[in-house]
Order: sequence, then structure tokens, then C-alpha cells
Amino acid sequence: MKRTPRLLAAALLLVGLAACGDDGSGTEGTDTGAKLTMFAFSSSPAEDAVLRKAVEDYNKLGRNTVELKVLPEYDTALTTALAGGEPPDVFYVNDNKLPDLGKNGALEPIGDKVENPGDFYDTLKQSFTYKGTYYCAPKDFSTLQLVYNTADFTAAGVQPPKTWDELAAAAKALTKPGHPGLVIAPEFYRWGVFMAQAGAWPTNDDITKMTMDSAEMKTALQYVTDNHKNGNFGTPASVGAGWGGEAFGKGLTSMTIEGNWIVGAMKNDFPNVKYSVAELPAGPKGKGTMSFSVCYGVAKASKNKAAATDFVKWLTSPDEQFAVTKEFPVMPSRKSLADKWLADKPELKAFVAGGDYAKKSVFVPGFSTAIDTFNDGIQGLAKGNKQVDEVVSSTQKAGTDILG
Repeated sequence: MKRTPRLLAAALLLVGLAACGDDGSGTEGTDTGAKLTMFAFSSSPAEDAVLRKAVEDYNKLGRNTVELKVLPEYDTALTTALAGGEPPDVFYVNDNKLPDLGKNGALEPIGDKVENPGDFYDTLKQSFTYKGTYYCAPKDFSTLQLVYNTADFTAAGVQPPKTWDELAAAAKALTKPGHPGLVIAPEFYRWGVFMAQAGAWPTNDDITKMTMDSAEMKTALQYVTDNHKNGNFGTPASVGAGWGGEAFGKGLTSMTIEGNWIVGAMKNDFPNVKYSVAELPAGPKGKGTMSFSVCYGVAKASKNKAAATDFVKWLTSPDEQFAVTKEFPVMPSRKSLADKWLADKPELKAFVAGGDYAKKSVFVPGFSTAIDTFNDGIQGLAKGNKQVDEVVSSTQKAGTDILG
């Protein structure tokens, strides 16, 4: 599975109008025994089964009844339901879609209503905050780290790299015809780790100003570009693969930069490949990675907000969150569960470690067009037909047109 976040490309302007019909009065505290609907998208059959078990367990408590709908065309179904004024009471919200939903008044802010809200990773809380309002608690999360083939490393006498120089040297040592040492998707949601490591980012922290035109950004982009130019880094397409995990699993590269979702793909599709995971090498400004998450949102227009909030509080409680995540590579969003979750999967420690310093991959409504411009530029850098200054300039302009 390749995760490439995109902003919700749907007519959510109608959502705000639909939500205005419910001011929240007359429902809070009065909907015990409510019948709730939950929308979710499918991650895998195994994870779907665990979610269904969680819903069944909640229903057995006798407080409320939840009907779970795991939908194949999730975005379309959710947008239609929200715009039509008949939303699900609880639904999955991808972090990159939170700004649109927050702007359009689709969500009831319940982030601080869960048990011990301070237990969640700060970056994840920021991902689900829009204009100072923390809308929903993250259900789990993923980070990007370095996945490497242990046999290839042993054969080449290579150790997990700790710095950019060591990464470049390792990639060179592992490169052979048709087999770049590192394969990485040519997009912001992968190259962004190098930006974070260089102390660069497309915008300032409060996303009010573009910051592409900095020495740190140019350093990050030039480093990755140079490694592509000398053939030690490659793209999935350059080796005939659809994403980094496929290239890695098929032995078309010895390293890739992916999230912990790669664990399931390796187990299912490439069970004989031996690999390990290390934290990404530190750049000029230290460690850096990106986080991706999903939260349990409660619809602003729900007629059962108190019951829906009760359900989310139960799902995000320490015991239930651990039960839902313990068999899967998605990680608990509660810091207090990290050691317990890693007890039987210590090989995934690097992914969890990234939670302490990861950058959120969330901007503001409408910013997806700037990311599209950036991705086009990154693809050009990887192919060798664009220059760093050109990409910086075009992305700076695209973002400024949005942010003002």
C-alpha cells in the first residue's frame, strides 16, 4: 500500500450549510441508547475484522448501538452524506482532510473530551487542529523510516547510515545496473523527510507564509537530486515498480523510505525477504521524518453527539486502542502505549521513535494545488530535466497565490 495524502477534492462548501441547522442544543446528554452510524474505509481484511470486533464489544456494553459501514468509495460516500445533511455520527478523518472539514463546519470539536488528551503525540494533535480548535483524537499513526535488505547490507559490508554522507555512500555501494541503492517516490510526501532533516519546510509553522526560497530547502532538494543524477537513488517507475515497497520486495533496490504500512505488504507479498528498519539518517539540522494519521471524527450535524462522543472516548481509551493496534503495524497514538506495543515487535522501534520528532503533513484548505506544483517539480528533479531553483520558484509562487 502506498499512502499519498491528498486534500478532499469534493464540494464540501455545502457541508457548512448543512451543519448550521444543528446548534448542538437539545442533544448533549440526552441521547443515551442512541443508534449510531460509523463510516470507515478499509485498510485490510484483518484490520476491518478487528474494527468490527471493537464495534461489537462496544454494543455489548448496552449504552448505545453502532452500525459500522466499511465503504469502498469512502470519500465520495462521506462527502455526499455530509453535504446532504445526513452524516454518519462517527467517521474516519485523514489528517490531510481535516482543514477542509474544519473550515466547512463539518466536525464537532471533541479532541479534548477523550481520556487523558495529553497522552497523544503532539504532532498528531496538531494534525487535527484547525485555527486553534482540536477536533478529534488520532486513532493511530505511521511515520516514514529507512527500510533495508539485511542480506544486501551484509554482502556489501554496509551498516545502517546515520548521516546524509553515509546514506549516499551506502546507496553507492549497493547500486548496480538496474538496481539503484535506494528507491524513493518522487513526491513531497517522501522527499519531505530530507527537508525536515535540513531544517526546511514549504511554509512557516502557522502556514501563513511560504518558505521555499531558503538555503536549507535548496540544500535538501539538491542532495536528493544529486543522488538521482549519479544513479544511486531511483524512483519506483525507473525500476518498473508501482511504489517503494514493491521495488524493495522484488529485490529491485536495497533500501526504500516508506511507512510502517510496508510491514503488511512484505508479510503478504514478499514473506521471504529479510529486512530491518532504521531511523532515517540525520541531516544538517538533525533527525526528521513525516507522520500520517487518521482520527475518529464526530459530525457537527449528528443528532447523537453525546453518544457519538462516548463511543469515540471508548475507542481511544488506552485498553481499546491497544487492542485495536496490537496485531498491526499501525501504531498507537498514545505515547504511554509505545513500550507495550513494541514488546512483541521490537523490530518496528524506529517507526515509533519517529513520533517524537515527525513533521505533520497537513497544511490549509486549498493548498493541494501548491503540493501538486511541488510534486511536478520533484518529478522533474528526479528525471534530471528541472533545476532546484526552478522548482523552488514555481512552488513558492503557487503557495503564495494560495496563502496571500
